Amino acid sequence: MSIVIAIMALSIIIIIHESGHFLAARSVGIRVKEFSLFMGPKLLSKEKNGTVYSIRAIPIGGFVNLEGEEEDVDSTTSFSGKKPLEKIWVIAAGPLFNIVFAIVTLFLLFIFTGYSTDNQTVILENMPAYESGLRDGDEILRIDGKKVYDPLDMTVLIYGNEGQPVLVEYERNGQVYSKEITPFKDGGVSYLVNFQAIGDSLEVGGISEESDAYIKGLRVGDIITKLNDQSLNNRLQLKEYMDINGEADVYITFIRDGEESIILITPFVSDRPVYYNLGIYYDYTSVTIFEAMKHAINFSIATIRSIYYSILWLITGVVSLTEIMGPVGIVTTLGNTVKQDTFKLIMMSLINMMAFISLNLGLMNLLPIPALDGSKIIIYAIEGIRGKKFNVARTAIVSLVGLICLMALLLVTTYHDIARIFGW
Repeated sequence: MSIVIAIMALSIIIIIHESGHFLAARSVGIRVKEFSLFMGPKLLSKEKNGTVYSIRAIPIGGFVNLEGEEEDVDSTTSFSGKKPLEKIWVIAAGPLFNIVFAIVTLFLLFIFTGYSTDNQTVILENMPAYESGLRDGDEILRIDGKKVYDPLDMTVLIYGNEGQPVLVEYERNGQVYSKEITPFKDGGVSYLVNFQAIGDSLEVGGISEESDAYIKGLRVGDIITKLNDQSLNNRLQLKEYMDINGEADVYITFIRDGEESIILITPFVSDRPVYYNLGIYYDYTSVTIFEAMKHAINFSIATIRSIYYSILWLITGVVSLTEIMGPVGIVTTLGNTVKQDTFKLIMMSLINMMAFISLNLGLMNLLPIPALDGSKIIIYAIEGIRGKKFNVARTAIVSLVGLICLMALLLVTTYHDIARIFGW
């Protein structure tokens, strides 16, 4: 069921993108021959007002087929016959719709759930930031001189240093301080009880119903006090013990309603991407309409930055091609977000992930890579400057070559997605 919901969520993002192209084309009098969700053979189709609306068999992507987009057509409703600015508007509208959709979605999410990065920091005890003197409520301003707009920046700006010390600037009671902090390496292969803790405590805030701990009786609100005979005070101690314990079964002692219980579980083996952590998190808090919009925009800025760094790291070898996520990985990730314990958690996780993917789709499409919208925008901008159209057939060939390269990348990323899922 979670995969079905994930495909539906991804389909909404694609529909938003293609709707941008569709509505922009209609706004300048271009005939839309077909509006399709997904690729491959047609499953369903219906014609209305000269446009065929279809659903195709392969749940990847989608497209809008415009009259005169791939060939010169002598018609007042042809894309090829429109002015450069009108062409740019039609092409740019898809990515812009994705970006606007993400910002509006995040705005609504933050209005209902609360969100703040100003002074809602939680500094986990025994973690690098705490050991360096930071405390709850400190506002993180910059990392290595780069402004922190959103918690996403914390991960991105630290990751590029590959574990080296970073200079953290923060504000407390109106005074600005700076500390050099060495993050610790997280992720990789780890052994988990498989629950979400509340802050640095060992109180269960969320737990997957598929985990062995849930099956054996652990529930939201329970407080873990021991693993085997080892007493625990915080999440770091639990992680350190589980790293030592490895795959061996472990006894969990927990408190519920003042009563102590013990269960025996088999640890969940997780193989996550490696990242670096300072031990800084953020609490949710109620926000005004203006604060919600501010944080929605800040999240978008942070996402733009993350895409820039991701491309830079791919080129410089900081990350490998195997770490790029393809459609299968995206659907799996979306599917995992709906495996939560409450409807509120499901919606928060799903909407947040949809907004992130929509932003990525919009921004990546604006890159000047053949077959993507960004390259077409550049072509039509040059047309406007030189006052002469490019040969449509030749630009179509360039787009085809780019499409073949993108499909090759798609196959590679899909292979690695499947390999990650099955642990190859």
